[in-house]
Amino acid sequence: MSLTKRQIEIVKAAAKLIGGKGIQSLTMKNLAAEMGFSEPALYRHFNGKTEILVSVLNFYKAILKEEMNEIVESELTGLDKLEKILKFQFNHFSQNPAVVMVIFAETSFQYDKVLSETVLKILTHKKMMIEQMVESGQKDGSIREDVEAKYLASVYMGSMRFTILRWRLNNYNFNLIADGNNLWETIKKLASKT
Repeated sequence: MSLTKRQIEIVKAAAKLIGGKGIQSLTMKNLAAEMGFSEPALYRHFNGKTEILVSVLNFYKAILKEEMNEIVESELTGLDKLEKILKFQFNHFSQNPAVVMVIFAETSFQYDKVLSETVLKILTHKKMMIEQMVESGQKDGSIREDVEAKYLASVYMGSMRFTILRWRLNNYNFNLIADGNNLWETIKKLASKT
């Protein structure tokens, strides 16, 4: 994904708008006001709201993917990789709560084919990476082998998603990092080879 400096500013402004007032607040008019320029100026950088939303999703996907790739390629055990991914994401989201609003707006995207396909690609790619880490952990002996990698990956991703969603629905009123650490201890007990 290659965005210009101005497009990145627009993407960040869109995420901030969504984070503050919800996905319904993202209109070209509101975004132009947030940026301090006219609606036609937005159309010089993006074709419309859908393209902006796709760019927001892909922009934050790229940030997460870069960190995940570093962890995947490290010499850590599979179990340690899963821990680092979880802690990185919880830390990232606690520092950037607006991102959570965008990522969890997929139900608003379900009737837009382009947006729903973008979300599906992101989730599919992330699940594939998590499954690979589980499989590497099963090979290195840090993760139990009696449960299929795809199911352990689903438990891992689902429990993270639930915790983050609960944090958002509670207006970010609890310590996500502390809750993430507690969640990790539970996942570790479930996934570790005994």
